Amino acid sequence: MGFTRWDPAHELQALRHQMNRLLDETMRGRRFGWWRRPGLPEAGPRLDVYQTDTEVVVTAELPGIESKEDVEVTATEDSLSLKGEIKRGQDLRDENYYHSERYYGAFQRTLPLPVKVKPVEARATYRNGVLEVRLPKAEPGRDRTVRIDVH
Repeated sequence: MGFTRWDPAHELQALRHQMNRLLDETMRGRRFGWWRRPGLPEAGPRLDVYQTDTEVVVTAELPGIESKEDVEVTATEDSLSLKGEIKRGQDLRDENYYHSERYYGAFQRTLPLPVKVKPVEARATYRNGVLEVRLPKAEPGRDRTVRIDVH
């Protein structure tokens, strides 16, 4: 019986290759990455939330949204919801792709806010793939949902 020299680097490289293949096969049919399909408990677009003395500010990365009409922003006194869809630019079938990392598809995300806000006075802008929503702070009152126009 002969001895075989153990090479941990080779085994780690083989494991890495197997894991990459498994992830590629799993994601091939989905192509949603960090986007959330309505009804599924996945994350939505990446965002930052911070507050000043007078308002709560939310910025969201929405690369690929061509127009402000492609995203719907709604707010209540204690939450903000983003909904939209990124469409693939070309009409290609999945089997024609060699490699794809860009995200497309529908997304929806509702975010609880750290304080009560005035949804009627909220403002939103969309520039260079970044949505910014500014929500003035308010005293607690009755809840209501308001659609916010994006400029």
